[in-house]
Amino acid sequence: MSTDTTPSGTPPSLARKLATILCADVAGYSQLMGVDEERTVRIFRGHREVFESLVSLHRGRIFNTAGDALLAEFGSAVEAVRCATEIQTALSTRNGQLAPDERMLFRIGINLGDVIVQDGDLLGDGVNVAARIQTATEPGGICISGSVYDQIHNKLSLGFRLLGEESYKNIDRPVRTYTVTEGAAVTSRAPRPLRKAPAAIAAAILVLAGAGYWGYRQYDAQRAEQARIESRLAAELAAQKQATEQAQRAAEDAKREAQMQAQRQAAEDTLRRAQEERSRIEQDRKLLESERRAAVATKQQAEAGLRIAGPAAVPPAGLAEFDGTYNGRICNRALNNVKERCWPVALTVRKGAAEGSWLSSTQNTSRANGTIAANGVFELKLTGWTGSGNSIAGVLVGRVTDDAIAASGQWSDGHPIAGDWKRAR
Repeated sequence: MSTDTTPSGTPPSLARKLATILCADVAGYSQLMGVDEERTVRIFRGHREVFESLVSLHRGRIFNTAGDALLAEFGSAVEAVRCATEIQTALSTRNGQLAPDERMLFRIGINLGDVIVQDGDLLGDGVNVAARIQTATEPGGICISGSVYDQIHNKLSLGFRLLGEESYKNIDRPVRTYTVTEGAAVTSRAPRPLRKAPAAIAAAILVLAGAGYWGYRQYDAQRAEQARIESRLAAELAAQKQATEQAQRAAEDAKREAQMQAQRQAAEDTLRRAQEERSRIEQDRKLLESERRAAVATKQQAEAGLRIAGPAAVPPAGLAEFDGTYNGRICNRALNNVKERCWPVALTVRKGAAEGSWLSSTQNTSRANGTIAANGVFELKLTGWTGSGNSIAGVLVGRVTDDAIAASGQWSDGHPIAGDWKRAR
């Protein structure tokens, strides 16, 4: 039985690392699915493409998904928060083009913490805290933990509002939590006694004018940044779509080429087998024709001898020279990837007649009966049985040379066979 221990008997150490985890979830996803499943899935798919593109753009990676939840890992807290703000901006633009009941708002929570690495997935409190912070976020908003805030508060031109030490389910200690706002919070000063009213009014007017100008500049900068993000996102989506279409076309072309290659190979194999079969048939035909001519010549010679010798002539002495017992075998030749199979068959030859028998694999008796002409031409007819118990016939044709018989032929189903024997002394 396998155990999770090293050879020394101690549990193996787990791989850990410090990572910024971004957890996103759709607010009211179940309600949207209950109203119209297909529409909700279609809208979510479009939002997710935007989400994944921006995560990749900020050098992050999505390591887990579950339904409408997305978990991403970043090596930088700054990049994670910047990515989250661009995601919410881009999705806000997409939602603005949808009907109110079709809009889909994401809640995003971000945490920096130690995590466990397991087969590409990330586990541990670092992930759990991000998921819990996400549940406390307003739809369309972003919340971050104190560990993230400590890394980014003086690196991004964003506003943050402290929510306090929040307690979350299954998290042992309270988590200092912030929400990301569009601009920095403005803190008012305590009122002072009114001494120089005109000067105070003028100062207030200047402050209001400066605040208005600053607000306009901030709005204009945010609008330019949003346009830049949308333009870059649209270009990336177009490039991704073009690359996907090109990959699909290449895959289809490769598939068609593979099919054509397979068809060409099959046609070539069929043609080759047909040519081999024609060549074999032609060789068999020539052999049979040669043996037929030999048999006719032998018959003619025998008839000529009978005419000369008259009715009282004795059988040619040449037939007796082949008498005896021949030990050998018959083999089914290899065909269609079936291995050659051989079995022993003994032949008894007497006065030009040959006969023998053997038990088939179905325990039926198979027989061989044939003749040997005076010139050594050998013909053997077989009556055998197939593995399924059906009878089958065959013919072997060959020649006797130096006390040995070599013959070849085929079964009635066209399967090639061969036989060879040696006369016992």
